[in-house]
Amino acid sequence: MMGREERLNVDRAAMADAVNHPGYVHIPSAQTEGVRSYREPPEPHPAQLTYLTPEGEHQFTERLRGLLIDGRFDEAARVLEEALAPFDGKIARLCKATRIEDIVIEGWEDLDEIIAEFEGPPITAITAGLGNEPDLVFDLTKEHEPTLIFALYSDDVFDFSRLDDAQLLDQCMSDCPGWVGHEEDVEFYVNIEGLAPLNTALIHCKHLHFLRDGRDGVEGRAPGGYVEYQLGCWWRATRFLQAVDAKVRQVGLPKGVRLITGLIGMNADLATLLGQRRAPAPAAAPSVLATKGGAGGGAGEDAFATLTMKKWVPKHDPLADMESGSSLRQRIAASEEAPAPDAAPAPTPMPAPAAPITASAPAYRGAAAQEHMMASAPVAPPATAPDASVFDPLPEPVAEPARPRGGFLARLFQRRKKKN
Repeated sequence: MMGREERLNVDRAAMADAVNHPGYVHIPSAQTEGVRSYREPPEPHPAQLTYLTPEGEHQFTERLRGLLIDGRFDEAARVLEEALAPFDGKIARLCKATRIEDIVIEGWEDLDEIIAEFEGPPITAITAGLGNEPDLVFDLTKEHEPTLIFALYSDDVFDFSRLDDAQLLDQCMSDCPGWVGHEEDVEFYVNIEGLAPLNTALIHCKHLHFLRDGRDGVEGRAPGGYVEYQLGCWWRATRFLQAVDAKVRQVGLPKGVRLITGLIGMNADLATLLGQRRAPAPAAAPSVLATKGGAGGGAGEDAFATLTMKKWVPKHDPLADMESGSSLRQRIAASEEAPAPDAAPAPTPMPAPAAPITASAPAYRGAAAQEHMMASAPVAPPATAPDASVFDPLPEPVAEPARPRGGFLARLFQRRKKKN
């Protein structure tokens, strides 16, 4: 029977053979630094107190999200730097070592030339989303750079050119933006480098949740590993947006092109606009869903019909011409023989009033008014229901249902498959 030392030697040899196997995957234990194990400081850091309650965490993250959506990237970076300063864990150290100057975006310089050579409709919008491939948590053989996903669009399907920044961002927050699935067939690829160390540490971190039920083994503070993970996700988002913004300032965007950028499935998901920001139009803006062929009409058409003033005409009293049953039968017969005009005719031959009916005018439903007039004459009612009358009250406006929010970013930044 083998002794303890002999068994250890056999286990080491078997492990060495397994490491050399091409399908070997090493899964770190919970005691590995930056995975789950964390050395708590004697006194809680300010961010640990902020994240202690769900309300404090929500308020802090929404503040960061608002700064990034507004394009105030440097201000968001200062907030994160202050929060990360007292931490000294693995993720905190990687955050402090990730500089804007170290993040390189390759391929952007070819954008102008590729769009100029494109033979399709003019490109008016670009989406650039940062994401990770699935299942990277099981691959510890190398570091993982995130993937930058690009798609180019025109106004043929969605009127990017007609919307100001607020309307376009509101469309981004819808469950399925109007341009999804209609990207132009343009071969354009970019790569990003410089985020791999921090990105890999965040992928492998296991302290993703804080249940606040005592199982984390800390009291009066949020766990340091959890707080570092959350701050690291927002730091990755901020550094990415700062790098893209610096690239846009250096190289620029093609004329007339809007850039929508953000992060997908990286625990700091958001969408924002880069480049020249567009202020709201002074006049009433079209609907956020201003798509081609929509309620606002095609390109070049007014979103609303022009209002005109008509000469006022006294309203007609529908009971004024009720002399006798015979005269009524003659008028009904004449109206049935007359050709139908373009507009829907009234159920009675009385002329329609030119001025709009107000709430103070007597309103009669078509069927009710005809039944009241037929009461004094032996005339059978029509076999079919009468058409809508000008005396019918206007229908109640239908409230547009609120668009669902959330779960939109994977569709907002769609991956374009490379051609073989």
